[in-house]
Amino acid sequence: MTRSTSGQAAADEFREVARDAMKLGGRCVGAARDWLGEKREEFAAGRSAGAAGVSAHGYRGVGPRGYRRDDARIREDVCDVLTENDALDASSISVAVQDGVVKLSGTVPHRLMKRLAEDLSEGCPGVRDVDNSLRVGVSQTAGTGNDVPGMDPLG
Repeated sequence: MTRSTSGQAAADEFREVARDAMKLGGRCVGAARDWLGEKREEFAAGRSAGAAGVSAHGYRGVGPRGYRRDDARIREDVCDVLTENDALDASSISVAVQDGVVKLSGTVPHRLMKRLAEDLSEGCPGVRDVDNSLRVGVSQTAGTGNDVPGMDPLG
């Protein structure tokens, strides 16, 4: 059985594309290896620059002794991150913060949104714990806006 010329051409083109992809992959791996090597050298240089084994890197989030982020700032950050996330309807969520513990209350339309709200809150600076009291269900504000023009959602 012989291949047709169009089949042979397609196979040759496929091989050429595969070769180009392998070359590109090799270049990407090489570039990543070079970059990681540079970062490793920078880290080692920073470590050796410190006195008696003190590293010049790796202290992000370590504040001065006795520092504690203000609850009002934490609340502001949590509200911002909940507001800015496109996958979360935060319109019925209440946020309270006491001693770095965030309390989420209210309702969300889906269980994944409940988990997302907790995860987003937990990622904010200064948050020690999250008390997630959100309930899954229809929010109290649902239906206040007309989703369909001319239709009353309650009527």
